[in-house]
Amino acid sequence: MSLEYYVRNIFKKLKDDHFKILGIMESNLTRYEIVPPDVIRRQSGLGEKADKILSKLHEYKLIWAPRGLEHGYSLNYHGLDILALKFLVDRDVVESLGKPLGVGKEADVYDALSPKGERLAVKFYRIGRTSFRGYERARTSIADAHTYMVASIRSAAREYQALRRLHRHGIAVPRPIHRNRHVIVTEIFQGIELAQLQYLPDPENILRQILENMLKAVKAGVVHSDLSAYNVLVTPSGDILIIDWPQWVPPSHPMASNYIRRDVGNLLKFFRRKWDIRELPGDCVGLVEDLVGETFNNFTTKLGWKGA
Repeated sequence: MSLEYYVRNIFKKLKDDHFKILGIMESNLTRYEIVPPDVIRRQSGLGEKADKILSKLHEYKLIWAPRGLEHGYSLNYHGLDILALKFLVDRDVVESLGKPLGVGKEADVYDALSPKGERLAVKFYRIGRTSFRGYERARTSIADAHTYMVASIRSAAREYQALRRLHRHGIAVPRPIHRNRHVIVTEIFQGIELAQLQYLPDPENILRQILENMLKAVKAGVVHSDLSAYNVLVTPSGDILIIDWPQWVPPSHPMASNYIRRDVGNLLKFFRRKWDIRELPGDCVGLVEDLVGETFNNFTTKLGWKGA
């Protein structure tokens, strides 16, 4: 069932004790794969009443019993969603959740409203749809996460940290508003992935904006480390937004320069292939050189870029 179903049909049915049990399940994520019922009874202080609440939460599909009810329960993403939404509602960050704005491999983004009527974008991390082993290789900073949900919580925390710093330094990212658990709330943003665009009136200007923002981000202490045409949005006004920052590293990271060079190289290849950009304006050449730390000719020769 969808998140919209749980918000519409389940959320208002839950009482304080339901949230208390869900919170205990969450607090044991790194200790137990399956939380034994006696642990839940003891930690909640609810005794046998906890069993009835567990049964109801299981009925609502906010927890599950992978080895049978007698062995214990595990929190699932819907239960974690409900906990995060409860926090955001109680703190007057979010009042209502709307329709999905986008569904990705590792996260879903929803439209939402604040109590003041401000439109928001709410991002729910969903690590686990793709191979976790592959995720570990690509996301070394959270490779020790014990479960998908722990990895999702850490990813949201890292991305929110990056967004706050980047927005403060004027980099083209969505304005961050709040985070709780695996959920990030930002201002609403619109745009089409660069990779999906079939028409672009001034591709050189878009490339210039990307390179400028990459350099500003590095100076602010943030290297995206996985930048591509799929996480650059082109807005209706012709500007850009760079999204998806959970894998960022500081410039002091031993692989930071390699990540920068790889990302710049992939972007140049993309613009050459899709938009037939074979010669860059001087300011773009300078931005590339500042980012990769060598002359443009040397760098592009290594890319196999041999001129027009």
